[in-house]
Amino acid sequence: MRIKQKLLISITISVIFLIAAFLISISLGTVDVSVKELFSIFKSLLTGDSISDTRQNINTIILNIRLPRVMLAILVGGGLSIVGAVMQSIFKNPMAEPGILGWSSGGAFFAVIVIYTGLAHKSVLFLPLLAFLGTLLTALIIYKVATIKSETPNTLLLLTGIAIGSLFVSLISLVLIMSDVWSIREILFWLMGGLDTTGWHQVKIAAAPIILGSIVLMFYGRDLNALLISEDTASTLGIDVGKTKIWLFLFSSLIVGASVSVSGVIGFVGLIIPHILRLVIGSDNRIILPLSFITGGAFLALADLLARTIISPEEIRLGIITSFIGVPFFIYLLRKNRFKISGLYE
Repeated sequence: MRIKQKLLISITISVIFLIAAFLISISLGTVDVSVKELFSIFKSLLTGDSISDTRQNINTIILNIRLPRVMLAILVGGGLSIVGAVMQSIFKNPMAEPGILGWSSGGAFFAVIVIYTGLAHKSVLFLPLLAFLGTLLTALIIYKVATIKSETPNTLLLLTGIAIGSLFVSLISLVLIMSDVWSIREILFWLMGGLDTTGWHQVKIAAAPIILGSIVLMFYGRDLNALLISEDTASTLGIDVGKTKIWLFLFSSLIVGASVSVSGVIGFVGLIIPHILRLVIGSDNRIILPLSFITGGAFLALADLLARTIISPEEIRLGIITSFIGVPFFIYLLRKNRFKISGLYE
């Protein structure tokens, strides 16, 4: 009962934070809109009331530009955060995160190939599908290389992820060398991560795999708690460790692939949010996983707001903003865990 109460309280606070981030993000920009006016717009949309020409322009900005962008930021931020929480639990490593471990680079390379070959313009499904397959393949390669006699040492995992990720970055650079000017521009802007070209089309592509994958991962909270102790403990509790890891990798790759396909490479979200939550409320994944999704979504929505308003009317790429925040945090974790992994993950 105490866990249920703690979960309810934590989710309530996180949802309030998410709602506040949503309203702030959708209100502010080159044209500021008051919260009162926002509710008036949403009311007109629901009731079908007529709108004046002046209000029509604001309506277009809110409903066709900002709303899909903020919703996609919430989906991508939430998805990357919950995957980060899962990876940190599987490997008992506070530095595990899709970007750092090379998953995002693998998905990005396959997506770049789709852009380079022109397949992205032939079907909207090619980019998310290849990004997912690239992410899954990369995750399996890193896990297999870093696993020795059923053990996955944290240091070896981290170094393997960095090495494989660097390999894919080099392959992406090779593709860039062979590309024409327009393709280079398109690929570079996509690699730096951003939501500036977001519309309802991108939301439709990302929503189903991210939401489905996140819901499935939340059901593995108890299993991840057991894996945090040890794989032997998990096996004793009747958990098929091998099969569980396969499913976790599969749905995590689905989320990362979908995120990469619509927003490019956005790093460190899955590193920052789960670790902060563990420091604040503990390591129970039954609570951490849903909170990671909610809080991660709010975080990325606010980071995107910063990206598009900090030097308005110009826009900084979202991946640059998250890197500015994430790199110092990563260095902090490295220094803190020089000799051993934090007790939160033992």
